[in-house]
Amino acid sequence: MKLIVNADDFGYDPGINKGVIHAFRKGIVTSTTIMVNQPYCEEAAKLAAQEPELGVGLHVNLTRGRPVSSAENIPGLLSEAGIFWEPDSFYQQKVEKSEVQKEIAAQLDKLMNLGISPTHMDAHHHLHFHPVVLEVMVELAGKYRLPLRHVDKNTCSYFQRMHIPTPDFFVSSFFGEDATVDNLVSILTELNTESPGSAVEVMCHPGFINDFTAESSYQDPRQKELEVLCSKEIKELIYSLNIQLINFKSLNINRC
Repeated sequence: MKLIVNADDFGYDPGINKGVIHAFRKGIVTSTTIMVNQPYCEEAAKLAAQEPELGVGLHVNLTRGRPVSSAENIPGLLSEAGIFWEPDSFYQQKVEKSEVQKEIAAQLDKLMNLGISPTHMDAHHHLHFHPVVLEVMVELAGKYRLPLRHVDKNTCSYFQRMHIPTPDFFVSSFFGEDATVDNLVSILTELNTESPGSAVEVMCHPGFINDFTAESSYQDPRQKELEVLCSKEIKELIYSLNIQLINFKSLNINRC
């Protein structure tokens, strides 16, 4: 089995930045995605530049903070305060495809201007469940030849039809109360047994809480995730099952 362990939210907070790099150096994280509209994205890019084996992609963000592109060009994506809608509110808006294109393209451009050659894209709050966002991400993935994270069998099949590389399986259940050694052992053992040779992405959110400065509804569990990802038990399991740790640069499959 080939395993991608992707740490979301890189660039959001110093505690997250330090946690992602630590989980790469001392744990099983192989990949991360940057939120380029957040205040610590430059710090994240500098840290990533020191780790050339760490895959770095774009964490498309249309639901937190201010945009990268000019606000007057994407008014439908923003509240009266000039910030992105929260996820529930976003789904209630009449979203214009042209505005989504402008903002995601601007985020990709900023990532590349930070010196990062992106390995792939995913979306904050799994926003590519939204049909307009999904369509735009597929178009940009095709243009830049980037793999995408799929979020369910429907998106996986869609990417297959559109010739967009994506892992065979996506695991989002290593999260919150389920971010435990036992749960991750169970997930990896089952997938390795039932789907040998497959490519699997596990989503994670490591971070050092003592260095956390931003407001977040998901804060304390980040330290717990970090500890599990760096645990002796998980590293020994990876070795014993002969699981190959990769990032999206190594992903050359497109099956679901």
